[in-house]
Amino acid sequence: MIVYGEIMRYPVLCVLALCTAPAAIHAQSIVPSLDEPGHKGDMARMAWKRSVAQFDGTDADRDGRLAREEVARQSRYLTDNFDRLDTSKDGYLSWEEFIGHDRWPK
Repeated sequence: MIVYGEIMRYPVLCVLALCTAPAAIHAQSIVPSLDEPGHKGDMARMAWKRSVAQFDGTDADRDGRLAREEVARQSRYLTDNFDRLDTSKDGYLSWEEFIGHDRWPK
């Protein structure tokens, strides 16, 4: 069992671990890239295709963004969460706001 005194013998290592852990966690993403091989990549590509179809099906005026009115006709979830998802607060959902990240280009 490690006690406080043993941990404090190595203060430099403790500080280093505390400083680098958030950066390492931040560098990783739970969203796989579209070119990732294997099952994770297959699932990402399938989710991307489904997301593109839903976005394009909701974008009635084909301007590349979703207005509140377009969303209201298609999705209860997006309607209920529109203000939270619209991070730019411009009154529209961009592709990145729609999918919740910027790892998948449209």
